[in-house]
Amino acid sequence: MKPLHRYVTLAAFNHMAMTGSRLTVMLLAASLGASPALIGLLAALFGLVSALVAVPVGRWIDRSGPRQPIMLASFMVTLGAVVAGVWHEIPALFIAAPLMGTFNSMFQMTTHQTVGRYGRPEDRPANFTVLALAISVAVFVGPLLAGLSIDHLGYASAFFVTALFAFTPMAVVWLGLLEFPPAPAKAREQPTLVSGWALLKDPELRRAYIAAASNNAIWSIWSFMLPLYGLSIGLSATAIATLAAALSGGTLSIRLVMNPLVRRYQPWPLIVVSHITIGLGFLAMPLTQNYPLLAAIAFLMGIGLGLTGPLANTVMYDASPPDKVGEVIGLRMTMANLAQTVVPLLSGAVGAALGVAPVFWAVSAAMLAGAWVNRGKLKA
Repeated sequence: MKPLHRYVTLAAFNHMAMTGSRLTVMLLAASLGASPALIGLLAALFGLVSALVAVPVGRWIDRSGPRQPIMLASFMVTLGAVVAGVWHEIPALFIAAPLMGTFNSMFQMTTHQTVGRYGRPEDRPANFTVLALAISVAVFVGPLLAGLSIDHLGYASAFFVTALFAFTPMAVVWLGLLEFPPAPAKAREQPTLVSGWALLKDPELRRAYIAAASNNAIWSIWSFMLPLYGLSIGLSATAIATLAAALSGGTLSIRLVMNPLVRRYQPWPLIVVSHITIGLGFLAMPLTQNYPLLAAIAFLMGIGLGLTGPLANTVMYDASPPDKVGEVIGLRMTMANLAQTVVPLLSGAVGAALGVAPVFWAVSAAMLAGAWVNRGKLKA
């Protein structure tokens, strides 16, 4: 196995732990009688701390290299899952959610910096596609495994299963079984003085940031609104997890053909199409309780979500100074986690007051409005 493939496998294990634990947190909170507003607060805590510290953490990653951040992040995500598994009550979830969310973000930032350094610059689109495929598999398997574990083994066992996946990257790196790419020469010879924040002046990069943040916000909304909607129409944990897996299946499917799409089309037309697909999916979801139709809608939404991530990552990496990649990714993570923090809080409050459907439709309106604003990019 090539170093790149070994690395993205570890990244997938970490993401599998994160997505599985997130679903388990939401379902456990709902089963303990938490209101939609409280569940929205829990979802927001997955991104709150990271939104505050992502840029300095990115600078630390630039200075230290990937080894230490990966080991620390892996250990802390494991610890969060263990805390929730040992003490599976509402207070434990308020400890586990920020712990796992913050250090999963650290792992993601390290991953995006490191994957871009394997091979040559022209290999980056292919490298990020490989990463995206691995993450798609993780997002498919993680919730499905969590749902099956909850129904057949209980909530505590579900958290411990995800803890095993979270611990694997730390063990592999500690044993010296992973080869990291070298740091770029420019970082050693001539540090770039421009701040990552100053790069927001670049219109294309700014649009890429917004697209990436929107993508993260959609995942966050989906991860806590799906359990609420599924429970409201009488679905089991396994059925809800299967819907989450259907969305991940759509993501995986589109990423299998990402390379030919990227060779034929420019990034922005694909991003606009993805926003239209996501918007229509959120519009249709609350209009039916038919399970096969819900699965089909989730699959199509997954196709939309699967398009955006690798394209935004490639654009941001190419526009970043070589010694500022971690900081730029940290800024992207700040924006994404702000979206993941604010949007669930608002959605949870609206859901508590008005029900699930208005939340889905508000997201649909936002995505379709964004596609309309960027409609000129369809000709790019």
